[in-house]
Amino acid sequence: MTTGQEPTTSDWTRAGPVTEPACTPSDPQSGRLLVDYHLRELGIGETRLVGTGKHGRRTCRFVVPEGIGVCRAHVLTEAAWPDGAELCVLVSWSPTAALRRDHQTGAIPPGAVEHWRERIAATAQALRAVGFVVEPSHVRHSPVYHAAAELLVYRMPPGVPARRAPAAADRATAPVPPNFLHHAWTYPDRSPEDIVAGVLHDAGLHTYCREPPLPSGRTAVRSITQTVWPPEADRCTWLTWSPDPAFVRDPDTGLLPDGAEEHWRGSLHRIREVLTASGLTLRTRPRPWHPATDQEAHYLVHRRPQERP
Repeated sequence: MTTGQEPTTSDWTRAGPVTEPACTPSDPQSGRLLVDYHLRELGIGETRLVGTGKHGRRTCRFVVPEGIGVCRAHVLTEAAWPDGAELCVLVSWSPTAALRRDHQTGAIPPGAVEHWRERIAATAQALRAVGFVVEPSHVRHSPVYHAAAELLVYRMPPGVPARRAPAAADRATAPVPPNFLHHAWTYPDRSPEDIVAGVLHDAGLHTYCREPPLPSGRTAVRSITQTVWPPEADRCTWLTWSPDPAFVRDPDTGLLPDGAEEHWRGSLHRIREVLTASGLTLRTRPRPWHPATDQEAHYLVHRRPQERP
């Protein structure tokens, strides 16, 4: 993407860190920046170039590798990280333009399937070589149904072993949600968001984005990639909770209003109580959510095939 008068080739300079950037879980973007840095250094990521046009207008362009597709890192809620990970992101891989499915006809170019298989394996191998743990999605991606593939990429602290990823045979028998072949959930199937929002609404805990928050705070549910769904789940959604504005930490002083800790503890306990009573399972990070360090709390909420709230 460019704007203004195009600079000459010699005027472009590479943007982004020249050495490995620091990463901390308190900054959700830091893990993405770190993995993006390694993707660029490995020659499989996107490079951002900046320059100044003829009339002094700053412009930029993005350069992707030729013939192998391109990888990009994406922020992932900490609730979906493997236990013990010090950083975790989703890495998407998009095929090179010549080997993408024709979205109008559905035709798959010759060599596309092999391109996907070889490049996904090569991407995983490259990231493992620089110290990351790489897990494929338990929903097998292919050019027949998908525009891109995803990998879960994370790093464990020194001396801490990574979790055992599901074997290929286990992934092959995992439940496949009904929307695997479709872009939307259709009746009588209910989306994960509808299921969880319905349970919260019946308990008086759900508010819509344009409504004022309840005294217990505001809950919201949104879709999340099937790459991070528990293998045994047939529905999974991303739940966020934010406190009532009266209990938000002061952005200037960092001080907490009286009763903030009790508000967080009571509201989160109530949400967990309501959802688990409906047969749903919650997953979150091991470190407790706290108003002194967090602005909101995150959960993955999933349902096993036999559970029908």
